[in-house]
Amino acid sequence: MLSISLVALPVVVLGFTASIVSGFEPFDGQYVHPSANNSIFEWWYSQAVSTATPDEGNPPANAIVTFNQGQEFDTGETGLPEYYLTVSGSFPNGSVFSIEVPTPSGDIQTYGPKVVGTWGTSGSFATAANLSTYTVFINASEYGVSGTLMILSNAPHHYGCNSSTDPYASSALSALPPGTTLSPAEEILYHQFGWANTIPGGSAIVDLVINGDPLVFAGHGYHDGNFGTQPLNVFVDSWYWLSAQVGPYDVVMSLQLPTNATRELTTGYLARSGVILQNQCSILGTRTEDVSTLTPYGAVWDAANNVTVPQGFIVEYNLDDGQQYSFNLTGLGQNPNAIIYRRWIGTASGGAVGEAQYEGTTVFEWLNPGMNTYTPA
Repeated sequence: MLSISLVALPVVVLGFTASIVSGFEPFDGQYVHPSANNSIFEWWYSQAVSTATPDEGNPPANAIVTFNQGQEFDTGETGLPEYYLTVSGSFPNGSVFSIEVPTPSGDIQTYGPKVVGTWGTSGSFATAANLSTYTVFINASEYGVSGTLMILSNAPHHYGCNSSTDPYASSALSALPPGTTLSPAEEILYHQFGWANTIPGGSAIVDLVINGDPLVFAGHGYHDGNFGTQPLNVFVDSWYWLSAQVGPYDVVMSLQLPTNATRELTTGYLARSGVILQNQCSILGTRTEDVSTLTPYGAVWDAANNVTVPQGFIVEYNLDDGQQYSFNLTGLGQNPNAIIYRRWIGTASGGAVGEAQYEGTTVFEWLNPGMNTYTPA
């Protein structure tokens, strides 16, 4: 058994020093070292969406499990847990659930390239050495949740800008003129916020008990991890993220606007039948080929928060060979639906422009620390 080896590399972030894990192996392992004495966070996220037809007007049944180290938002509250796991989702009848389980520890161990996470006695996960599977085990009946979630990969892993070089988006800055000065928020976003997408798409098997009710289904699965040296609301003004599985296609994209900045970072990943068609990151508007864009559409009134939100997104890929792909993602339900953070579950359709079109499922999010308002086009 190998344990994570940490070294203190100085990273100056608005006046403090963070500890960074040395190297980027294993891929699904520990990248930073959160503790009660710093503002660092890291999480391991997984989602499963049923491919069965849901009840009338409801989103597909779904389950989302996240293992957390540190707090990704600075709410000003004290006494929040350093280690915790969250389980949320909805049943076929539309009934939603959201459970947080605090734990005394959140440990990552490695066995060569295999990764095992253990959050006290309440939950654990295991990533296979070849990244082919990600399995979650939950034993927190006292909080109303127990069972398993397993994801089997059908798409190659990747970082946001490349397949295996590093988890940061700094390569997108090459499009800027030499000597360009970045804002403090941009420095964090491009150099100190990382993303590792271990399973961009695959099949999922869920067997959970939620507050005494079974949630059992098969469907689409996804797993990734993020880490940062500051809470998201310190450096992110707005962040759209989405994933979809549509026929043979695995779709992953994000659009991020740093705080007090105008340059938006876009990342796009598209694979067909396990073959990567695009894996890029760029600053929005700096190029016309090998680029991906997302456009919100529609208007849904959120009476609980007294705001209008998008109904869905049009996602478009323009490959470096000129081939174009387009997907329509439609939200059918939200959980959570807070102004600062929304997650939709829904359906997706699309494919190569002018060729066969397919149907599938989607999960997409809007992190909105800047409290931006949505205005339909």
